[in-house]
Order: sequence, then C-alpha cells, then structure tokens
Amino acid sequence: MQLNVLLDHIKRNENIAYYTLFLTIAYTGMRKGEALGLQWRNMDFDNRTITIERHRGNNGVGTTKTQNSERTIKVDDIILQQLKSYRTAVKALLLSYGRKLNDNISKDDSFIFISPYNGEPFIPTGLNATFNRAVKASGLPATTIHGLRHTHATILMNNGIPVKAIADRLGNTPEMIHTVYGHVLQELEEHTISVFSQSLKENGAKSGANL
Repeated sequence: MQLNVLLDHIKRNENIAYYTLFLTIAYTGMRKGEALGLQWRNMDFDNRTITIERHRGNNGVGTTKTQNSERTIKVDDIILQQLKSYRTAVKALLLSYGRKLNDNISKDDSFIFISPYNGEPFIPTGLNATFNRAVKASGLPATTIHGLRHTHATILMNNGIPVKAIADRLGNTPEMIHTVYGHVLQELEEHTISVFSQSLKENGAKSGANL
C-alpha cells in the first residue's frame, strides 16, 4: 500500500516529530489543523483516546471547523506507543531549551507537535515542504497532507465501516461523507451487488434462494 511506503520513508528519513504527526493524521483521519491544535492533555493513554477540541492554523488557535468536529476518538496501540516515544523525545528537546512538560499529562496544555529545530509549535504551512519532499522521494504520485485524511476515510469505506461511524470519526456529517466520497460509495454499492449475485451463483441459485 502506498501509505505504508510513504510512512516508512518518513520514519527512516525525517525527525520523529514529523513522523509522529503524519502517522497520527493518517491513522485518525483528523485534519492537519486539528492535529496541530492537540495538547498533551487531549491524550488519554489509559482509555486509548484523543480528544479534538481546537484548530491551529496560520491565523492562530481557534475552534474546530464545525460543531461535529469536536470529538473524542479511539486510537490503536501503534499511535499510543508512537506518541509515548515522541513525548520522551519532546522532554529531551525542551530540556535543551530549559523548559519541560507538565508531569501531570491531564493538565499539560502545551501543544503536542513542535518543531525539532526550535521547540515551538509547528508552523502549519511549513509542514507542506517536508511532506512533499517525502512523497517525491518515495516515488509516489503527488498528494497533500489532507490526502492522508481522504486515504483514512477510503480505507474504512472499503472495509465496510458504516458511513455514520466514519462521519463521527472524521468530525463530519453523514451527508458530507456522501458528498465528498460519493464515488467510493457508489463503487462499493456496485461491488455489493456483484458479491451478492456471485454468492447465489456459487450456491447454485439462479433466481432465488431457500428461506
């Protein structure tokens, strides 16, 4: 899968901060601004969740894009372990600047994703060059950071996850999912019809089945 190729390249060639950020976006489907708005207190390692409640962009910190965008989502061990490793790296980085994280993570309002070069929160537009370089070096078709969100949604759809569940995870409405990913849903519907028909044929049925 192209996503695996890209993430593997970033892991091997970029700083842990970039890898952790892009991995988090890819595995959660959150928007770039939502990821940059995460603070350590939004992490709940015990309950395996991330709470998205703000957006950070070129104009500073603000509310999320829509009311539906404020949400708490489950994450798997890959993300949890990576964020734990990254937090250790952040502690070492901040120490070099005479700063430190709050030992009580539930009260730590410092931003998670910071530049390895100055210890300050990432500049949103500055991430594009790093991502584009990684995509090109991986030999993959051009895409954007937002493309990671689309890939996340498409993978969930292709694996039969209900539209409502996908919408909740992405901070969208089901209507928006149908609008943005209508072509994917149509392909899945056609595949569903094909699977049903093929299943009946394999069981020797031509126009019906025993109830």
